[in-house]
Amino acid sequence: MDSSYLSGLGALCGALVALCLVAVVAVLRGWQPAASASNPLTRVRARARRAVAELPEGWRSNYRFVLAGSAVLGVLVWALTGWPVHGMLAALALAGLPFVLYPGGSEQAEVARLEAIAEWLHQLASVRAGGKPLEEILKTLDTVPAPLRYETGMLASRLSSGMPARWAYLMLGDDLGSRIGDDIVRLFRDHTASRGPGLAAALSAQAALVSRQASDLHDIEAERRKARSEARRVSLFALAVVTVILASPSYSAPFATPLGQVGLIVLGTLFVASLLWLRRMARLEPEPRTLPTARERAAEQTARGAAS
Repeated sequence: MDSSYLSGLGALCGALVALCLVAVVAVLRGWQPAASASNPLTRVRARARRAVAELPEGWRSNYRFVLAGSAVLGVLVWALTGWPVHGMLAALALAGLPFVLYPGGSEQAEVARLEAIAEWLHQLASVRAGGKPLEEILKTLDTVPAPLRYETGMLASRLSSGMPARWAYLMLGDDLGSRIGDDIVRLFRDHTASRGPGLAAALSAQAALVSRQASDLHDIEAERRKARSEARRVSLFALAVVTVILASPSYSAPFATPLGQVGLIVLGTLFVASLLWLRRMARLEPEPRTLPTARERAAEQTARGAAS
């Protein structure tokens, strides 16, 4: 019975490792799930993309190689130890190492993002001053700063596909996921409703405001580096302790049984949850959004449908 139980556990862990790695690689390579405001895959993809985008440039641009290395490491550890959960935890440890080293994300990531938004708004204002319609600018502008190319590319695709501008702008707010993004969406939607002549000036004013926020955030982030350094040291120490325990035959003996593997899954889940909690503690909490999120809009539509 132990043999069949172990075989089933190994197959399950192998399937989970393969599924997770394939999903992450697909997300990073630009795979897009069905476009739905309430689709959980859409939210997972956005969170994964944003987490990777917060890493420093070296890690961000080479993260696919880290994932490939984690897959190889997981298979090797599995083969050497004969236990699938050991391999799964080794793969997860390597895949999560960049996020442990930078527990609150790169302190420059959000600043760079704000600066990119300000530059993008300046570009829109400059082109709009020539009289070109906003929707046409958003569909054809090809000089968008790198941190915003995904969001603006999705917006251009939605507008080009015929989606009403007011809904495309709301989905842009979901992609940006910030209060500043909501301010931009409100500006775009107000222009769609009124078609007033002052859009270029409003865009320039919004760009100046975002630039000031980027400068202020840079000063705040400088003060939070100590908290991030402490979180990094604690996380690395915890990873080192776990590695020593699993690598030592005497310490890892209790986990070298089918029941021990199940217990190791539980302990590994709790350990990952604690690291995620520590990472969240080191992050700067964003300002609350001012527009309903995709989930809130979907819940409101469901409630209206049930009421009718």
